[in-house]
Amino acid sequence: MTDDALKGFPGFHAGKTRYIRVPVEIFSEILPLVDDLAELKTILYAFWQLYQGSGDVRYVRLNDALADLIFLAGMGEAPAEQAAAARRGFARAAQRGVLIEITVKRGEKEELWYFLNSPKGRAAVKRLRQGDFQGLIHDIDDVIVGLEKERPNIFLLYEQNIGMVTPMIAEKLRQAERDYPEGWIYDAFSLAVERNSRTWAYIHRILQNWAQYGKDTPAQTGRPARSGDIPHPQETDEPGLFIHE
Repeated sequence: MTDDALKGFPGFHAGKTRYIRVPVEIFSEILPLVDDLAELKTILYAFWQLYQGSGDVRYVRLNDALADLIFLAGMGEAPAEQAAAARRGFARAAQRGVLIEITVKRGEKEELWYFLNSPKGRAAVKRLRQGDFQGLIHDIDDVIVGLEKERPNIFLLYEQNIGMVTPMIAEKLRQAERDYPEGWIYDAFSLAVERNSRTWAYIHRILQNWAQYGKDTPAQTGRPARSGDIPHPQETDEPGLFIHE
């Protein structure tokens, strides 16, 4: 972007200005680590949203963030690109440990909620896991997933090992999360890196192969293949093609 294309800021308003408080760790510990603009914007947005709340149970719902047009305006041009960047930002912030992500059930739907990884935030999440829903603005039926993720989620794995997540790739990754166990996805990325075949097409073929033949066969684990073993995928332009080594 050239200087001529930069959008201007007219300056802060005269008179009384509203401020929000942010922990010093934002500048001393988090800022040096964050290398993704969507993640940085998401963290700042989450602090602003959490500051608007009251009481000990404060959280940001992903659905609310995806409906905030001002927030999304800084996440890309097209709506799909904006939504993908916002989802990635929240996921990375949770994976990094700035936010705590839980999945709650409301009626027939599931929602992602984010709490600050602070003493109050951790205490609130603990109460929710125990079935204590007092203090919530929104009614919920249950906490579906309440454990912080120990492994990188699929979006972070893709960015760390392949490249930037585009809206088209984001949809494929979300579908893979629905189709395959989390551990399989992590192991498939690891196997692709080990074999120096860092493409989503290759990783997806590994997952498909595991689903069809089983994950722990010799050909899948990297142990020497014997006659009759199941072949593992090789990177080709033909979907579903498997070649014996």
